[in-house]
Amino acid sequence: MSISFYTLLHIIGLILLVQAVGAASFHRMQTGEASHPRMKLLSIMHGVGLLFMLVSGFGMLAQLGITGGLPNWIYAKLVIWLVFGASIALVNRGKGSPMLWWALVVVLGGVAGWLGIFKPF
Repeated sequence: MSISFYTLLHIIGLILLVQAVGAASFHRMQTGEASHPRMKLLSIMHGVGLLFMLVSGFGMLAQLGITGGLPNWIYAKLVIWLVFGASIALVNRGKGSPMLWWALVVVLGGVAGWLGIFKPF
């Protein structure tokens, strides 16, 4: 597959993830409740988005010929991916402000994009 395909899949995964965390965060802000009739759907969207991002990210690395020792910017992106993975569970459990989690996901998405584009280290 081409790097363009992997890039598109990566962006679709990020959109799914941000939508799911955003919807869960705004529900918590409006009602203060963790339960939501569509929480299962949001969790599935979140998981599919994470999966798309992980698979397409490693696909892009293979297309770029990065298969041996990974550069440090990839490790930074993996840490961001782990925070993304925990974000919806922490929003649902009421750990911290839902608005903070939503903003953190948006900011970390920008940082991950910057890392992927500029490969600073």
